[in-house]
Amino acid sequence: MGRFAVVLPLEPLAAGDAFPVSAWPLHVTVVEPFETHRDAGWVVALLGPVLHGRREIEAAAVDRAMFGTRRTVPVTLLRDDGPLGAMRVRLLAALREADVDVARARADYRPHVTDTSHGSVPPGSSVPLRQAALVDLRPPEGRAMRTVVAVWPLDSGARPRA
Repeated sequence: MGRFAVVLPLEPLAAGDAFPVSAWPLHVTVVEPFETHRDAGWVVALLGPVLHGRREIEAAAVDRAMFGTRRTVPVTLLRDDGPLGAMRVRLLAALREADVDVARARADYRPHVTDTSHGSVPPGSSVPLRQAALVDLRPPEGRAMRTVVAVWPLDSGARPRA
């Protein structure tokens, strides 16, 4: 059974990139971990049309908070003026329509960037989100690793220069 998540990395990733669980790059999780009996290629084919052609998202870092069951995980909350939430709704709808269990998707979703060994995002910062990535949470490399299955660029909407 595959286990995946959809994230928006703050720095570009490439399909095939792998990293230890303890060294996640800074990112915004758009779809929490979900499981399916289908393989990664099927998930890519399902989510690709939802992500293809989406625009770059400019979020604002607004506040610090503590997440987790014991409130021990430091994060920076992001303000979303709509596009991040809309992307999430569309991705979850596609997964649900394909009978993928997305029970872990939180109704009280608050976009945020978790502090990692790569750093943190200070409140007041602009957070450009230019890429979406599907991450395998159970890659062949083992439980302690994560592997990027696919990435989708988010279009800046910039017009070509003459």
